[in-house]
Formats: sequence, structure tokens, C-alpha cells
Amino acid sequence: MAVPLVAIGDSLTQGMTHGSIYKTEIAYPNLIAPCLSEEGFNRPDFTGEGGIPLNIESILRLLEKRVGSRIHWYEVPAAVQVILETLDKTEDYWERGDGSKPFQPDLRHHNLAISGLQLGDCDTLTEAICSQELQNRKQPQWLPSGLRRLTANWNWDDNFLNQIPTLPLYRNTRRTLNCSFDQQYTSFSQITSAQHLADSQGGIENLIFWLGSNNCLGTVTGLEIKPSTKDDIDKLPHQRTCNLWEVDHFKTLLDRIVPKIALIGAQNVFVGTIPHVTIPPVTRGVSPGKRDCEARNSRGYYDFYTHFWIWDDDFDPDKPDKHPRLNAEEAELIDHNIDGYNDLIREMAQKQGWYVVDICKALDQLAYRRQASQVTYPFPPGLSAALQKYQPRRVSSSGQPLIDTRFLRIFEGGNVAGGLIGLDGFHPTPVCYGLIAHEFMEVMKQADVTVNQPADWWDRVVLSDTILMDMPESLGYLQETLNFLENRTPLLRLLRLWN
Repeated sequence: MAVPLVAIGDSLTQGMTHGSIYKTEIAYPNLIAPCLSEEGFNRPDFTGEGGIPLNIESILRLLEKRVGSRIHWYEVPAAVQVILETLDKTEDYWERGDGSKPFQPDLRHHNLAISGLQLGDCDTLTEAICSQELQNRKQPQWLPSGLRRLTANWNWDDNFLNQIPTLPLYRNTRRTLNCSFDQQYTSFSQITSAQHLADSQGGIENLIFWLGSNNCLGTVTGLEIKPSTKDDIDKLPHQRTCNLWEVDHFKTLLDRIVPKIALIGAQNVFVGTIPHVTIPPVTRGVSPGKRDCEARNSRGYYDFYTHFWIWDDDFDPDKPDKHPRLNAEEAELIDHNIDGYNDLIREMAQKQGWYVVDICKALDQLAYRRQASQVTYPFPPGLSAALQKYQPRRVSSSGQPLIDTRFLRIFEGGNVAGGLIGLDGFHPTPVCYGLIAHEFMEVMKQADVTVNQPADWWDRVVLSDTILMDMPESLGYLQETLNFLENRTPLLRLLRLWN
């Protein structure tokens, strides 16, 4: 009997939220699968120590438990100690603890998505490559063979002041593609893993393929543009330095990968478009001295884009070293490249007879600041009903959901902003993953796929969103909270790991 659903993608398909791959049950393929079949949908387990690389929600809740919702100057040492303890536990778990060991022998996952993967990695990155590179990081390669033997058990990666698991993409790949470290699967990529599922289980009914966001995300997390070169096409992730792929290079990758996806032989293939990465609040649009409509140009762009923890009044356009930024022209260039990627994706899908799920369009409709708060996305009635039942303050008097793409925040008086993007500023919240699942299922219905969505489907999505149901009170002091995270945690390094 054919497998009902298999997914190939990156963090947006794996279910990253608040900076961590943790609760993979919130991933949109996992929300879709029960609507297609009663068969199980296998997904990797990342629940240890709040997930990988670091769970910001867990950090905020632990800080509130230890020092309260607002960190006063005399509580900083205790708060820093909380951070260091959490970082230490997380790093130890994924580098040397249970997270680094074989898990669930012989379990082949249906969600093959891997956080951090770029388009060119889905047919090249394997567990064997990741294992070797992780081994190389354990011991510096310049050590003489005698010293390598003597230091075989040293923890070279253990850095008390900057404790984030090294190469989380490679650790994630091992746990997703070959969690048992079985020799027969060590050379499997995402595509060959999907091919194995098709060959061994009678085919695949529905295949989701959604990659490409990480071919441009680094521009907004690093706030600089590093264009790709032809050499990047054949490089592994740790060898690349580019963060914005030229459209021609992106096409070369597609031309290589699309025939391999086609050979899998899935009955239906659903391909997602790449969202404009300048919309999520991982970057904050700033136009010094301008307010409201004057702050955006005719195309909706701000003068500058900087880190989300830098407030408008604090931003100094004359100090690029203090406040890194992209300018409006650079932001438009990024989105222009993404439009080029999406044109290629649509053209490729048409040639192959595949179905396009336009996530880019949906996010554009949800873009709160770029559209001057005029959100035009048609929210599904089921979400409105579930919010009315469990969080009525997040529904307007006309029944419109009051959730948007701004950074999560509690205002004085109890009003709330955001709700679609998590605390890392880019990855969706569980409710937003519900909307992504909704978009895919709507296209599946158009493809005559039978979709049986339970009556309480949106209820379960809303209840799974712990931030929506119980926002940390520290988000009422957002500027102070973000300043603390910036100055007392490796937040900037985390940003660079998320793409």
C-alpha cells in the first residue's frame, strides 16, 4: 500500500519554532497526514533538552520562574546563570549525551525535512558526510597522530561562554535520515530516502517538496548580502559563505534536482513557493525621522532593515558598526531574487504536472507592517471559531483573527501583537503552521486528493500553541527582554544558525 504522505523540506517543514526543533508534531505535514489517512506518519524526535539548537520560549519561561517577568539590575547575575546552565545542558545533550546516540532502530521517517537545508543539499547531504564532519570537529585536524590518540576523549567543542551545539544542521540530518546510524542508510540523502520509501512501501501518494528559503535567509539574519558563485553549486553546507543565490545558480540546482524528484514517482507532488524573507520580524524595518505611511516607500519598504532587538529611537543610521543594516535597495534585491526563484518553481511545476502552493502570496497578504496593518489574507472560519473559543481577545468584533506577522508583544492594557511568527523572528508559531497546512490542503483538494479534516482540527492547533495560550509576561517588557537576550546570550550566533 502506497505511503499517503512524504515531505522534503527545511525548518519550515520540520516544524522549527522559537529557535528550536522541538515539538515536531506541530509541523504542517504532521497536521496534514491524519486528514489523508489513518496510517502513522513517522517524524524524528527532538524533545531532549528543549530541542536543537536552543529553545527561546523555554529560556523565557525559566527566567520568569527564577527571577520574574522583568529582570532588574540586581537580578542579572542570577538570570545569566540560568542562561549558562541551559546552554550547558543543551550542548551536552546534543554533542555528548543521548542526543548524539543512535535512536529508534529501523524507523524510517515520512517527514524528511531538515532545518537549515538549502535547495542544493537535498540530493547531496548524507548521514555519512555529517558523521565525518562532526568527527573532524571533535579533534582539530592539524594535531599529529600521536596527540590525536591521546586527546581522543577531550571535548574540543565544550565552550562554557558560547555553548551552542556545533553544526546543528549535521546533527539534525543524522537524526532525520538515519536515526539508528544503520550502515545500510548512511549514504541516503533526502531524495534517496524518499525513493527508498517509495520502493519499499508500494509508492508515495502525495509528496511535498518545499526548499529554497535558506538560499536567501542568511541575508536578513546576517544583514549583509553575499552573492553565490558557480563554485557554490557543488559545495557542502559548511563550505559555503554565500547567503543569496543568484537566480541562474538557483536554476542550475533546480535543473539537477527536479528529475530526481520526478523519478520517485509520487502520484501527486506539491511544491511550495519561497516566502519573502524581508517580511518576518527577524529584521526590523526602520526609517529614521519618519512615521506611519511616510516610513515606507511606494513599494512598502523601509529605509533600513536591522536586528529586531534594535528599537526605532535607538537606531543610528550613521553607525553601521553599532547597528548593522540592509538598506531599502538591498531588501528589494533580496525579494527580487526570491521572485525569480518562484518564477522558476512555477515554470518547473507546470512542466512536470506538479501543484504549486503559493506560500509567498499568503505571507504577503499577512504582512502587517508592509501593508500598513491592512491584512488581506482570508483566514479560514475554523481558526476564527477556535480562537473565539479559547482566546477571544485575539478575535475582533467582526470575527477577524487578531494575529499578524509582528514580533510577539504584550502592550500596556493587555493588547497583544503578533502571533504568527515565533520568538526567533522568522519561524512560524503552531497556529501559523496550521495556516500553512491549510494552504497545502486547499491545493490538495483541487488535485482531487481526499482530505478529511476533523471538526476539532483547528481546536487542537490552537491548543498546541503554548505562546498563544499563555504568553510569557516578559513580553510585556519586550525591549528590556530583547536587550537582555542580545547582551547576555549568543543570540547573534543563533540567528546565523537558524538559516
